[in-house]
Amino acid sequence: MNSLRAHRGKVVLAVTLLGILFTWYGTRETGKSPSEPGHPAAGRRGEALPAFDFYLLALTAHAAFCADGRERMSECRAGARRPLVIHGLWPEKLEPRTYPRDCPAPPLSLDTGLELELEGYMPGMAAGLHEHEWREHGGCSGLDDDLYFRRTLELARDLDAALGARLTTLSGRETDAAELREIANAFQPGVGATLTFHCRKVRGEGERPVLVEVRQCVDNDGPGGAPGTLLDCGKVRRRDQGCGASFLVMGGGR
Repeated sequence: MNSLRAHRGKVVLAVTLLGILFTWYGTRETGKSPSEPGHPAAGRRGEALPAFDFYLLALTAHAAFCADGRERMSECRAGARRPLVIHGLWPEKLEPRTYPRDCPAPPLSLDTGLELELEGYMPGMAAGLHEHEWREHGGCSGLDDDLYFRRTLELARDLDAALGARLTTLSGRETDAAELREIANAFQPGVGATLTFHCRKVRGEGERPVLVEVRQCVDNDGPGGAPGTLLDCGKVRRRDQGCGASFLVMGGGR
């Protein structure tokens, strides 16, 4: 009996040693521990996914979105509780318009609590926007769906805290990118450089540009390639578009 126990103990010890050696060898080959981005164990699945350089968080100016011929959409009839709402979180490459898209991914199945939180910042969920964003962009992140949308929500909350109150007071008035960057920097120094502002003509507003979207540049240096450090958008070749010297901020009451 004692010899049997001793034999079993040796087997357990051998299996443990093999596991330690396997982990050490994998770390030596990649130069990274399993918890670090880029390690084969990190990320959602084992299959290869297209490489990307950073993320763009895209927040829509909801009043402008609805005013441009979408008044009958359920999210527009209900109204949004904040001026900026989530459009998406997009894996991006340095070269514009070369981003990965439509990568293989499991069907979206969000944690119920997370889904309820997300609805308050992403009213387009009523029309399936979250499912579209997961299929086209989220699957290319390598993250599971809960982590992908959790980080999207966290970033959106921070940006809403930085700009939301000022955009509300500017409703129906004109401003410029410099003012909004100054407001963002007052919230957290340096945040202004991580933002780009996107404007275009909107139905009923003539030729003047209207703010339609705010984007934020975020590195993919978080665990497993998740969004991490905020980036200076100029350093990743992203700029304001269509806003000119000044632009209109539309309000929900228009």
